[in-house]
Amino acid sequence: MDKIKLRQICFYFAAVMPVAKMLVYPTALVYRARSGLLFSALLNFLAEGLIVLLVMLAAKRTGCSLFGLIRQKFGDAAARCVYGLFALFFLFSALLPLMEQKNFVLQVMYENTPSLISFAPFFFVSFYAAVKGFKSIGRLADIALPVFVLSFAALILLALPHADFSALLPLLAVPAKKLAAGSLFSINWYTDCAFLLFFLGHFKYEKGGAVKVLSAYAAGSAAVLLFLAVFYGVFSDIAVRQQNAIAQISKYTTSLSSLGRADYLFVFALALIVIIRMCVPVQMCVHCASAAIGCKPFFPALAANALLLAAAVFFNYSYLEIQTLFTQKLWPLFFLFAYLVPAAALLLCGRKKHE
Repeated sequence: MDKIKLRQICFYFAAVMPVAKMLVYPTALVYRARSGLLFSALLNFLAEGLIVLLVMLAAKRTGCSLFGLIRQKFGDAAARCVYGLFALFFLFSALLPLMEQKNFVLQVMYENTPSLISFAPFFFVSFYAAVKGFKSIGRLADIALPVFVLSFAALILLALPHADFSALLPLLAVPAKKLAAGSLFSINWYTDCAFLLFFLGHFKYEKGGAVKVLSAYAAGSAAVLLFLAVFYGVFSDIAVRQQNAIAQISKYTTSLSSLGRADYLFVFALALIVIIRMCVPVQMCVHCASAAIGCKPFFPALAANALLLAAAVFFNYSYLEIQTLFTQKLWPLFFLFAYLVPAAALLLCGRKKHE
């Protein structure tokens, strides 16, 4: 069976989860919440953290996978239907992060505007990771942790001297309605708790496992909040214009004037972790499709990546429309699959299992 270790899940939440929120999310959040962006982000982290806790409690009660839990309660057909719906959800949810990373690569990593072919190699990486399953997520999380800690610390230290945190004051200047809107329309960036649901039965729960995972999630959340605070402190009112925040946050560092953008070394390192994060929903899609159909992951992985490649070509110039659709129109879909269903999974587990 495809396994992942509890340690690797912790590393994922501490190092891989945060980077997906450092590209377009800061700018989108500033557009809604302005100087209250930290409050909106904190609401999302608390909500997702609650789901992480509930899923870990479910893992404590049972060593069975979600497919097995549904099959025990409602039968094999119901389990296949649920996994089929989640396969479609994960495939759809991968579209916006894919376009974010594509725009980042084409805008930041190339001096001249390249063609879409420059981004195409990602799909070979995604296909390989999807075929390998959860094991690849765990191994890449092991690698991602030291890279993230070093690169993130370097970027923050470079940007910190230019951050004016008084821009975040007064703390209650933004109306609660705008803070709630900023949180609600950002749900699509907070779906990692749904990934944890499908890790059920694929890792061995250890004593204090819930505390370890929650601590790692808190560490990753704190990193994002720090990034948001420094980002807004550096740019203040013009933060809403700073796309690809991870490449913008340290660009005013005077010590780099004779070296050029040496901070790009750390930006590129974090971009590699973003690629790892982008592969995860594709891996989840393939995992669910394989279980629903009852086949090996090769053909679902081939189909999923082919569909995403076609979508990247078709929506090549429609990023703003896709972002508007995801944030303003389809947030109930993300709330259903990433929050309500994982919360309900605890009800399937029954009483705590005997040691």
